[in-house]
Amino acid sequence: MLGREFRITTTQDYNNIYRDGEKFPGKYLILYVAKNQLGHNRYGIVTSHKVGKAVVRNRIKRRLRALVRKMDPAIKPGHDMVLVVRHHAGAADYQQLEKDLSMVIRKAKL
Repeated sequence: MLGREFRITTTQDYNNIYRDGEKFPGKYLILYVAKNQLGHNRYGIVTSHKVGKAVVRNRIKRRLRALVRKMDPAIKPGHDMVLVVRHHAGAADYQQLEKDLSMVIRKAKL
């Protein structure tokens, strides 16, 4: 679990990131990035019902949180990032999600 200071929690924050941030699409994810005034990154993960039932959505979120914890030290600080999971990500395994996440982070030049 990410600590509370590393999570995006309010609807207003999500809306600001969608509106003001940059969008970087991948095969299984869409990454929205916006700068923040904090000294660290904050993350949000969004999955819709199109991804699958609750078991599948929660599994994907657990995998993405683990990947974020693993990759965070290498990412430039001071950004808010929202990971929107695409509907066909339910069939992806851990390595595919890892590859896709690292690709969209590279696209974002973080």
